[in-house]
Amino acid sequence: MKSLPGGIDIGSEQHHVIILNEEDKILYDRKVAHRFSEFHQAIKEFREIEAREKGVITFAIEGKNGYGSPFDRVLIENGFTLYNVDNLKLKRFREVFGAEWRNDRRDARMLAKMLKLRNYVEAEKEKAFVEVGKVPLVKEKLKLLSRHQQILIREKVRIQNRLRKRLLEICPDILRFGNTDGKKLLRLLIKYPNFTSYQKLTLRELLLIKAIGKKQASLILAGLPHLHYTEELASTYETIISSYARRILELKEEIEMLDRKLKEIGEGSSEVKRLRSITGVGTKLSSRLMGEIGDINRFKNERQLAVYCGVACIDDDSGKRKETKVVYKANKICKATMIEIAGCTIRYVSESKSYYAKKRAEGKEHNHALRCLARQLIKVIFMMLKEDRDYILKDEVKKAA
Repeated sequence: MKSLPGGIDIGSEQHHVIILNEEDKILYDRKVAHRFSEFHQAIKEFREIEAREKGVITFAIEGKNGYGSPFDRVLIENGFTLYNVDNLKLKRFREVFGAEWRNDRRDARMLAKMLKLRNYVEAEKEKAFVEVGKVPLVKEKLKLLSRHQQILIREKVRIQNRLRKRLLEICPDILRFGNTDGKKLLRLLIKYPNFTSYQKLTLRELLLIKAIGKKQASLILAGLPHLHYTEELASTYETIISSYARRILELKEEIEMLDRKLKEIGEGSSEVKRLRSITGVGTKLSSRLMGEIGDINRFKNERQLAVYCGVACIDDDSGKRKETKVVYKANKICKATMIEIAGCTIRYVSESKSYYAKKRAEGKEHNHALRCLARQLIKVIFMMLKEDRDYILKDEVKKAA
């Protein structure tokens, strides 16, 4: 059957869809509003085009997820093949035609034209077109929760830094009682955000604050006479400190709740259980990594997975110059998770500890050595997931032999 390439330019309220035939004649050209009723109507029209032209429609989409969801999901569920096109590659392709102007319609048409070249591109090496497959429900849930948790963590760190700055401005000595990530200090600041009341605090009042025990209360009480602050600004800072402390505590509780949710969902994934067989790797890290990786079969080899996770270098040669460079467009969550996994394994896995020590002996810094270890762990994780087996230590392999 004939191939009918289509391009979809994604928007927040509507998506521009163009479908071409083999002679570049436009068969379909309209905007699809971001509503399920419009999606299903468009699907019906696509089927009519396929029947009339006796062909199969495939779509190229600029970037997956974001505003493209759930239109991309609806297309996949209805049997259409969908390819993800990197926005930089689309930009370069558009520049070839030399036009200075651009709009949604032209972008959709450029995507359809690019898709016609798919059969002439060495797909495995160039990766200009990445087929978007249906992700298992468990992994999609893990990905959504993991990414939401990362957003909350970044927000928490940002507000903690702001609170610390304000405390350094008004009363630096208060930080001797704890840091802005500790629940004890946060609850103290929520209960008593105005430092003028600290001189009157009693042991009984401190013990009424949740998370503060007798030992901590005694230490705080002993330090109160030495607490200095800018008295004329205390009432102004009261509102700011209370607001920041409450929000940080709320975020910490939300993050902990998401940890429990990730663990609960991760228990239903066989891949998560496999990753947990690596000593030192818990459900949280396993769930986050599997949520981002999705289906391991979409990676042809472990190098592709390493590049996706941002722990591999790629060639950057020109003439006599032979160099490599890091992958800047890698999955940042995957990269951070793999570095964290590497840090955990050096404490519990002898092979990881030895490899880390070897890299440090070569003169590499801590972070560089962790990245090297993460690259080696990718090889192990790839084989574990491909072969559906647990992590096996070398000593256990020798015993089994």
